[in-house]
Amino acid sequence: MMISAKFLKGSLAATALSLVLFFPTAAAPLSTDISVTARIGSKGGNVLAEDPATGMSVNLSFPAGALTEETEITLLIHGTRQPGVLLKCHINGISVLPTSLWFQEKVEINIYNPPEEVTEAMVAYRVVNSQFNIPLGNHEQHIDEGWISGTIYSTGRFSLGTPTATEVTAQCRKLAAYNPARPLTYADEESDTPFRLTEELNELYEFHSYGGPYAGPPDEYLTAPACALADDEECMRWQKALTQVEAHITWVEQHRRTGNTEGVKSEEANAKNALQEAIDGYLKKASPANRCGSYIKAAAKYLESATLLGMNIEGESQIAKHFNQLVDECSFVFTVEKQEWIDKPKEKREDGSTYEEKATYYKTIKCYTPWNEFLATGTQKIRGEGTMSLHYENHWVGDEKNDHTVTDGSWRVEKIEGGIQQYIDDHGEQTMLANMSVYWKKDVTSHAWGKVAGGKTYDFSNHDDESFVEHVSYNIENGYTEKNGTSEYGFIIRIFILKAPGDGRDDPDDCF
Repeated sequence: MMISAKFLKGSLAATALSLVLFFPTAAAPLSTDISVTARIGSKGGNVLAEDPATGMSVNLSFPAGALTEETEITLLIHGTRQPGVLLKCHINGISVLPTSLWFQEKVEINIYNPPEEVTEAMVAYRVVNSQFNIPLGNHEQHIDEGWISGTIYSTGRFSLGTPTATEVTAQCRKLAAYNPARPLTYADEESDTPFRLTEELNELYEFHSYGGPYAGPPDEYLTAPACALADDEECMRWQKALTQVEAHITWVEQHRRTGNTEGVKSEEANAKNALQEAIDGYLKKASPANRCGSYIKAAAKYLESATLLGMNIEGESQIAKHFNQLVDECSFVFTVEKQEWIDKPKEKREDGSTYEEKATYYKTIKCYTPWNEFLATGTQKIRGEGTMSLHYENHWVGDEKNDHTVTDGSWRVEKIEGGIQQYIDDHGEQTMLANMSVYWKKDVTSHAWGKVAGGKTYDFSNHDDESFVEHVSYNIENGYTEKNGTSEYGFIIRIFILKAPGDGRDDPDDCF
């Protein structure tokens, strides 16, 4: 039965009771909010916050590629109680900021030494609102060491608690009805927020709730939809879909722990249904102009999840075929440009003769590495194409003798063999090195003429169309430049990454 209590506006009793009812159980209080901010870039990193009074600490671990650009990440351990969803909530709450930031790879949350001893029943979860939580993916309880971990795909609010069997059932039901494209809604359900605060004409607040401050909530509370607020971004990203899928798998493990075989079967089916629905939606969308950015990244993530769930038998699933087609289209592409020059102006020597020398040499190589090979560790094969051009001339003129040479030539690549190797030093810095054997085909013509002692002249030409092999190594870093020499003699090498699938060069309106 619903109990209605009226309190005068500003009443301390109303304030105290509302706090009790909004936060079902008391978490161990921390004295103050603890906030740590760090700048994390594409190479990854960690953010660690620790409460010296209790010894509890939280660490965020960002792998390489989780963020596409340097971003300020704030980790906040709340000192006052936040909505925790579960009746038995062990901490005041954790927030990761900025809001609505999506990660390109899983980010791990580790909670060390929480106020309660870590048990197999304990769950770390995302707080959607006061009624609905989504357990973290890849959930692990390290009981002997006293810490718990899970993974996330976006920033948000998080907590830690131990759900009852009734709460597990209710939260599983909510998760199955959840529509990831609209994070604060349920599919095909209407709003029915159980706590209401309404202002009446007599300036009294009317507060509705169920039972007393420590009474367990009835089924109506546990099964009510969390919220029906429209999301500003009704966009089905792969991170949203996999957040739901991996949460179902976490509930599978909870059911397996308690011997609930029906719950295991139900949540396994829910995980597959949620993933299949997301994949179907992805395949039905019109592909973007750039199919080699977020679009192929989403296909790769969906395929990986489908394979883990046994939904990609012998690589024949629709998403597998689609991904393989995209791999054929999308390669890691980089170019190497090398320019050499000689610009020695005419000079008069001590013997009275003059000499000048000029040369312009330009080489460009365009290399391809299939995207799936590039993502793999170790050596990735390279194939490619390229050209070289050369104009060279020198002129020496003496009193009675002279000598002149002019060479013009072009080269084309017949084939490229080699690979990219990735090295990580002791500081975690990653370097990519391309070691290549480039097979060139010449087309070079030289013309020499002049006069020797006695007034005898000569004039002959030569053509060279032989092949040769050039063995080279280059650091693969976008914008890498190596320069040596002066204005008279020298060379410059430039490296450009033209296409790196998943590198964030997408249309901002893309949603995959």
